[in-house]
Amino acid sequence: MSIAPNGRKFLVTVRRASAKEGFRRIRKAAETVEAGKALEAEINQALDAYGMWPVPQGQLPLDMPSVARKHSDTLEYRQPEHRTGTLREAAKIALATHWAGMRSHGSVEPCLWRTVHFMERLGKVNVDDIKSADLDALVTHLKERGNVASYINQQLGSLRVVNKIALKRLPALATVVLPIPHLKTFQQEKWWLRPELHLEVTEMLRKPGGDPLFADLIDIIIYQGLRVEETIRLEARQFSGLGTPKPWLQPDGTKTVDAQNSIPVYPEGAEVAERAIARAAANNWPRLFPITAGQASQRWNLVRDYLGVTDIPTATLKSLRRTFAWYANQRGMPTETLRKVMRHRQISTTSGYLRLIGDADLDKSRDYFEQTTRPAMGSGVGTVIAAYAATGASPEAVARFAKEMMA
Repeated sequence: MSIAPNGRKFLVTVRRASAKEGFRRIRKAAETVEAGKALEAEINQALDAYGMWPVPQGQLPLDMPSVARKHSDTLEYRQPEHRTGTLREAAKIALATHWAGMRSHGSVEPCLWRTVHFMERLGKVNVDDIKSADLDALVTHLKERGNVASYINQQLGSLRVVNKIALKRLPALATVVLPIPHLKTFQQEKWWLRPELHLEVTEMLRKPGGDPLFADLIDIIIYQGLRVEETIRLEARQFSGLGTPKPWLQPDGTKTVDAQNSIPVYPEGAEVAERAIARAAANNWPRLFPITAGQASQRWNLVRDYLGVTDIPTATLKSLRRTFAWYANQRGMPTETLRKVMRHRQISTTSGYLRLIGDADLDKSRDYFEQTTRPAMGSGVGTVIAAYAATGASPEAVARFAKEMMA
């Protein structure tokens, strides 16, 4: 039975082997049997459509090749024997090189092949065959299927990568830069956990009856700049030199080619890591945080309730990396160094974090308006005039001297 009494409540358990990792067994308490049945139906519907529950804001439905092949217009869209051309060839190379080993490979591949298939149905089998009208037709097609602007931009972005790779091949697979558009998107508030709220949240979680393990998970993300999935997979073996002046951590990352680069363990992070390692050893846990991504999301939802930010879609666990960027920036870490620590491929991504949370140099600009005395002129000229006035010269003489200095 999937709904069973559990104290004064009823425990709903849903098992689904085909769900995404971390969501193959979901357990949630309900107040009544009727509420449990409704919750069970909701979870099953989410697993059918998304492979996960709860479903994050903006999550796209499952888009597996087996699903795509059910539609007549996408039969054998990956490698039909009767289709050849530079567009298909460049797409194969892009998947084997640009996206190789990246976490996004699995989501990019089916979407890219559908784009290629769409162009081929228009008779545009070569990159140089594609015109502005074809790109407009692709955008219209994606809009008609109910896709939002951000998703369409991702589709167009993958085609842009294919175009660049086609241009760089020798011999070249393309000779033109496609005029790929970029749709305007609604800018959502990029929420981040302010330092004072960070301390308030972790103190709340560490109170008796709280969730100290989740408090440590939050701290590790914030003090080390790790991604959520990297933190959940942490094991003691990934740390080296704890207890020495220069400890290191090798994250188990998969998002980019640099995701597994070793990074220093910072003082606050080392303290949390040592505590988490000791707790895992005492409980014989293979990982420091033996919870799934779904369980972490559920625990974070409680924090969102506490903070009153449940209506902000971007107030997610992922946003905690912005808090790390703030700490690093306030302590003077150069942006290029921060890029390496956060393991971004492009420095523009790192700069985006800093624009969201405020720049240390901009913060220091307050000092110019908080000075009690300010020279009326440039600091060098002002110093000379002040020195002349200190000799006891009359105001008229000081005025003439200042006029000569400024001439």
